[in-house]
Amino acid sequence: MTFGYSELVLLCIAGMWVTALVNVLCFRSLSDIRGGESDSLVSILLPARNEERTLDSVLQSLTRQEYQRIEILVLDDGSEDSTGLIAERWAETDPRIQLVRGRPLPPGWVGKSHACSQLAERARGEYLLFVDADTVHSTQSVSAAMAELKRTGAGLLTVIPRQTMETFWENTLLPLLHFSTFCFLPMPLVSWSKHPRLAMANGQFMLFRRDAYERIGGHAAVRSAMVEDVWLSRLVKANGYGLAIRDGGNVVSARMYRSLKEIWNGFSKNLFAGFSYSLLLIAAVITFNVCTSIIPFFLFAAAFVPGGGTDWVNGQVMLQVGLILMIRVALAVRFKLDLWPVLLHPLAMLMFVGIALNSVRWVLFGGGAQWKGRQYDFRKRAVIQE
Repeated sequence: MTFGYSELVLLCIAGMWVTALVNVLCFRSLSDIRGGESDSLVSILLPARNEERTLDSVLQSLTRQEYQRIEILVLDDGSEDSTGLIAERWAETDPRIQLVRGRPLPPGWVGKSHACSQLAERARGEYLLFVDADTVHSTQSVSAAMAELKRTGAGLLTVIPRQTMETFWENTLLPLLHFSTFCFLPMPLVSWSKHPRLAMANGQFMLFRRDAYERIGGHAAVRSAMVEDVWLSRLVKANGYGLAIRDGGNVVSARMYRSLKEIWNGFSKNLFAGFSYSLLLIAAVITFNVCTSIIPFFLFAAAFVPGGGTDWVNGQVMLQVGLILMIRVALAVRFKLDLWPVLLHPLAMLMFVGIALNSVRWVLFGGGAQWKGRQYDFRKRAVIQE
């Protein structure tokens, strides 16, 4: 018996299974701390562009924090809907909330980084908490995050919120975020290792010590990055600060997208950028996922057709499929996701391949991606139309 393609695929999947298992067992949750000390001012910084759908919910949750010393800065980033009016209404009724009118987006900047940079300029706090408008926070969100940041001594604490998913495509595609993260990034090394490559952050919730944020250059240092959160986390490590990542599902939830179109465009915006616009890297990722998450399921189905393969090959394919499904079930249980989308894993991966190809198409042939009314030319790292 020789070591061939099927054995190599099985070995890769086994490696993913081991990594996911270690992560599921070791990934720490953010403690649900009540009545924590409020001795330091925390600036909660909320960039908002065309967020009328969610802004009320996030501001309502932030104003109910048990942590007392907070200020909430909302930046209206040239919204084309009622975002500014909603933020203005909140600012008039709660003295802790300030509305910041965003400046025009300059060349070379991505909108979110520019908005966050302006917010940091206005913030007075010793700690800077960047949150997205699609998040909802429990009353202990800030207390728990502050306690954990101080306990670890990290320069940046980031959390993975509980993902709220309602539609078919949300449930089918969004669990791939957990799958791609926990199968390939050993979470214990994110905190233990000082290597910048072993880093990640979630822009939906990032709590910085102000000195760390300023030392790395803030969002200005990643002004042209579409996945600014990951690059910020690498800069944190590169400058000698600690990085802590926790499961924040007990204190923060988020609903990222609500339709297939939103998911398709949102992922297309980030995928190619996440691999530094390298055709070689994204081709390798597509090939790897086709071989480990799509072909085994087709071969598994073919195994039930007469003459569909030898018993040995069929046995390996069944093991490959079984391990992938075990990973998905373990992640679903750990992060309280529905179980039925596990069976749609090959469909989700087929869609992932389509999104990845579309992400490349946007960059190379489409003149850049469109997001929240802006068109970005990734090759120039700039806004070309607003």
